[in-house]
Amino acid sequence: MSSLELFELPNFKGASVSIKQDTGDLTSNGFLQRARSLKVIGDPWIVFTGTSYTGEFNCYAAGPHSSIPAFEKKISSVRVVKGGLNTPTITLFEDIHYGGKTVTLEEAANSLKAYGLDNMASSQKNVSGAWILYSEDHYRGEQKITVAGDDIPDYHALHWGDKVSSLKPLDPLEVS
Repeated sequence: MSSLELFELPNFKGASVSIKQDTGDLTSNGFLQRARSLKVIGDPWIVFTGTSYTGEFNCYAAGPHSSIPAFEKKISSVRVVKGGLNTPTITLFEDIHYGGKTVTLEEAANSLKAYGLDNMASSQKNVSGAWILYSEDHYRGEQKITVAGDDIPDYHALHWGDKVSSLKPLDPLEVS
């Protein structure tokens, strides 16, 4: 089982909390924007500066992280990437509830125009890995993170309907 342990001070000192599942608001754990070091056990974890998995993000691989300079006292929500970052696969659907035209990707797409789904995707099934969705071509614009197991039947409910223009998997070689 994967877990994320957050510490109030650098070098794993001070108060701490152990998290075993996605947490959209660390207020409930008493650790909103308090962490200054962390330990990852098992699968990688993505940390976000905003609640509900928004804002800036970084992914941390298994192991101790005695300091987290760019995210010190900024972490507000966290997600685990079940199964890790290798062999990423995502399927996008043109229509809500997994209907219409589909495209399954295992690598980055700097534009969905070639797949006939630019600004047309309305639902998804994320089979494995973690993906960054972008509202513009060439990995620009607004971003949304999705992880393995995120089956989203209607992007419109998340204000992402007909918005995705490019996407890429989180690269395990770029993880902290």
